[in-house]
Amino acid sequence: MDKAAAEALRDTLVQGYRWLLVDEYQDVGPEEYALISAVAGRSLDDPDLRISLFAVGDDDQNIYSFAGASVRHIRQFEQDYSAKPVFLTDNYRSAENIIFAANAVIEHAADRMKVGHDITVDQARRKEPPGGEMAALDPVVQGRVQILECPPGNDAQAMAALDELLRLSRLIPDWTWSKAAIISRDWRKLAPLRDYAEALGVPVEIANEQIPGLWRMREMQEFIGTLREDRGQLFSVADLTKKLNAIPSSRWTKLIGEGLGILAREIDGRSLPSEDIIEWLAEWAGETWGEQRGLKLLTAHRAKGLEFDDVVILDGGWERPSRNEDQDAPRRLFYVAMTRARRNLTVMSNDNHEYLPTQSQAIVSRTVKPDLASFPRPRRYFQSAEARMVDLSFAGRQGNSHPVLVATSEARIGDALTLIRDRDRWQLTDAKGRSLGRMAKSFSPPANTKFVRGEIAAILCWRKDDSDEAFYHTIRREAWEVIVPELVFEEL
Repeated sequence: MDKAAAEALRDTLVQGYRWLLVDEYQDVGPEEYALISAVAGRSLDDPDLRISLFAVGDDDQNIYSFAGASVRHIRQFEQDYSAKPVFLTDNYRSAENIIFAANAVIEHAADRMKVGHDITVDQARRKEPPGGEMAALDPVVQGRVQILECPPGNDAQAMAALDELLRLSRLIPDWTWSKAAIISRDWRKLAPLRDYAEALGVPVEIANEQIPGLWRMREMQEFIGTLREDRGQLFSVADLTKKLNAIPSSRWTKLIGEGLGILAREIDGRSLPSEDIIEWLAEWAGETWGEQRGLKLLTAHRAKGLEFDDVVILDGGWERPSRNEDQDAPRRLFYVAMTRARRNLTVMSNDNHEYLPTQSQAIVSRTVKPDLASFPRPRRYFQSAEARMVDLSFAGRQGNSHPVLVATSEARIGDALTLIRDRDRWQLTDAKGRSLGRMAKSFSPPANTKFVRGEIAAILCWRKDDSDEAFYHTIRREAWEVIVPELVFEEL
């Protein structure tokens, strides 16, 4: 694009705007910085043509250095725009002991911008005990951040972490698992936690599902389809709820229902044209996965931007930078994990922890020895729903008489399915033995396990133009549905 065309495009984009707000500025990399500069018109000679910038970021939460994000872009912002920094240091989330411990961890990171500007508890809570409500509720820890030492190994750590949350659940009158989380540096350490939690009847959800957004789900497309049939008509939330209730219930219809609740608050009793409702749903569906319904298992990268009442951080991997990360990246990531906690923070360790000081009134060390003999057997391994583990175009390559088309059309969320080996590929079949699809070439069950059960986690609406053009000649349909399973295996 030549300079004249670029300037014309900018004029179209910014017409009528005088201010540009950039949030999460610590995640900005070189390309984003150049884009912001171009939109703001920093290089323009006439200052009246430039847009004023307001950036919000926390260099201590720069956890994407592997992708090019760097504190130098914040420093460069100050220089390029003669910006005045304002330090926002009040924390409205975490108990004071958690804030103190987090400050103690991050103060040793190099090249920080907030040196001398420690985070503090907000003014309204400064007369509360440093341990918050747990100072009175927990006679053992008393609201302090605890380093919970246990024997090495993922199984021992999983048992100790969940047992500690169970201990807290018996102390807190309004305890709910939907506001608790266990955070790890990587997904592997979380695997035994799901097995142990489900054996104890603890509701659990693991945040590694990798399936397209709600917009692609069968339920959403059916719902949208009913609105398109009545294009131009006005609908109240009550009308929309009636339409939604006509669709077979599933976790996805419940999620759409949550969206309608949000819409109801926004429109305050008014009715909207179907086109406006579809546009609202499209935008909302691209960003939501719904309310938490059980103990959340997730990595620190996935936890960014979230908050929980009670958090356990698993040990392991925090001291080593990953590829393309700077030396302090794991420390900042650990800091992000710590600051997700509102009420209780437990840090697992099988030795002195890499970052946390052990001599502090805000921190207490305890040792536990879980009974590994009581870990449920046989061990189970869960394959969460992931679109990449299925052959997305399988049904699209079939003729009208292929059984996968009928079986998929009759399938429902939660239906049982079977995983069977057919020559060189794994196949999914329903209770009648009909094909529900095929797994991707890259899929293989966990080593030394057997398949014990599976169910339909999602039914995606897929189209020919979602596929690579190089394979268009193999596709015989314009649109089809794809079954995405959740699978469970047991050790042999």
